[in-house]
Amino acid sequence: MKNSFTTGELILKQAETRPGVTTSIVIPAYDEEKGLPTLLDNVFRSVDGICEVIVVDDGSRDRTSEVACAFTKCSVIKHEANRGKGEALKTGVRHAKGDYVIFIDADNTYPAKAISQIADNLEFSDIVYGARSLGRYRIPLFNRLGNMIFQSMIKYIYGFPGSDYSTGLYGIKKTYLESMNIQASGFAIEPEIAIKASRMRLCVKEVPIEYQPRLGKAKLVGPKAGFEHLMTITRLVFWRPSHEDTSRAKSNCNRLRLYQ
Repeated sequence: MKNSFTTGELILKQAETRPGVTTSIVIPAYDEEKGLPTLLDNVFRSVDGICEVIVVDDGSRDRTSEVACAFTKCSVIKHEANRGKGEALKTGVRHAKGDYVIFIDADNTYPAKAISQIADNLEFSDIVYGARSLGRYRIPLFNRLGNMIFQSMIKYIYGFPGSDYSTGLYGIKKTYLESMNIQASGFAIEPEIAIKASRMRLCVKEVPIEYQPRLGKAKLVGPKAGFEHLMTITRLVFWRPSHEDTSRAKSNCNRLRLYQ
């Protein structure tokens, strides 16, 4: 165990990364001892040796870190206190070695088998979303209604082309993620990334997935998360990327939106 270069972070385990690995999988986890082992089993069955895997324990009070450390090829970083999903994702990105970063929630609601498809599509897209086309009935009704409202707002205000901005499974080229200078510390990281991706005119693709039953207790509080999303949508109205970032994205795909 050693202290990270950022105060309040402990590197519990640093797994060896195979030379040439281009994709890092970042898994934010808070009290996920029930769902995390199943997810990691599925992840390593799907992409063993192909991707770097990083679990960021966001100050869990249960055995989340112990569960993650039991997987030989998994790096584990722990926040000494709970700081929020956004902070956990940003910690993972700072430590990621890959050019592509894929995020997946730790509760096993997202299919790990879709990771390789997302990684493949990042070869010719800037950001790839695992869109929940099946299993949406498993999302609580209040959250579904909120997602519909905010999805429409992001589409009409910012021109976001996707159908599921709030999914917990998506990948993005690390260089663009770093350019975004993400400010969100909690669940509002998803709308912030979607909005900034739209303003940067990134090349977006969707991969259809099925939303699976959750393992363990949900941490998202609908009204609180909804308020964070709404504040982010309104706060970023005047945000603009640098000319360099926009030009680079245009040269990559000339604003193509690719769907499957």
